[in-house]
Amino acid sequence: MSRMRTAVGLAALALALAPVSCNKGSKDEKGGKETKDGKDGKDAKDAKGGKADANGEGGEPTLAVNEGDAPIDGPLPPDESLVFFGVEGALYPLACFDKATKKIESGPACLKMVPPGSDVRLASKFSSFNKKAGELTEPQCMAGVGKKIAIAVEGITEGADFIYATWPRQGVKLVSRPTDDSSSPAKTQLGDTDKAAVAAAIAKEGAKGDVQVNQVAEIDLDGDGKAEKVIAAFVPDPSSPESYRWSGLLVGAEGKLNSLVKVEGLKNKLATFELRGALDLNGDKSAELWLHRSSEDGSAGDRVYQKGSSGWAGVGTWTCGVE
Repeated sequence: MSRMRTAVGLAALALALAPVSCNKGSKDEKGGKETKDGKDGKDAKDAKGGKADANGEGGEPTLAVNEGDAPIDGPLPPDESLVFFGVEGALYPLACFDKATKKIESGPACLKMVPPGSDVRLASKFSSFNKKAGELTEPQCMAGVGKKIAIAVEGITEGADFIYATWPRQGVKLVSRPTDDSSSPAKTQLGDTDKAAVAAAIAKEGAKGDVQVNQVAEIDLDGDGKAEKVIAAFVPDPSSPESYRWSGLLVGAEGKLNSLVKVEGLKNKLATFELRGALDLNGDKSAELWLHRSSEDGSAGDRVYQKGSSGWAGVGTWTCGVE
């Protein structure tokens, strides 16, 4: 009997010392803030398509995805004006469409369209949220310069890793982005025929050499259901490691590399380009391109490009003071 009492006593003691589980949330592994109801307040980080598994190992539930605010309906260009922003700790206007003038504008003209207190929509990789536009402020990439050329938004650095935004809110649905693997080796290692086509297009721009492709994206720019192919590439200069002979971005209609057209290109600069997205800013069924440019010195910026009768041309200037 004494042995039985001892065993029962030890079992009770073990239960008393066991950790208690409750549904009051916990801190993440990186020391983040405590979350409510055990859910992560940040945007989903699942890289396989934007939704976390409903069940983890052994059938246990895992973190739920924050799917953002409900979609917004409303008029779009050409029946409505639209401002498209990049995010630099604030909303940095990349380009805008003015329905009154029927023109695509940039800079101050875009800022004037969005009064303080108006609704904007901020988008991350997987979701988007409604926010309120604040006063003019400096973009984070130009802090201390004294140029208030962006719009402050409360909580812009919280809740998700925001990438772009629109005013009015419904404009966010117009933005298309390339797939995550567009810069992967599986995409950028072209076969001999395709690489020769890219080299021929770059040779027309006055540069020859060992072409290096850094992005291959497919995106429908005219709504015909056939994806255009966007190629970002550069040609190293063996005699000068401080510059490339050429770097830029090309577009092939309907995915054909034998008809590549230059969108942007630089000579003798150590910079590369990539496609960040596309959207039809003015409702003419021909999408504008959202490009990113980065240099070895750490400078980087974004710019929107519009296709005209004489080819592609940049709207405004590069953001963040990039020249």
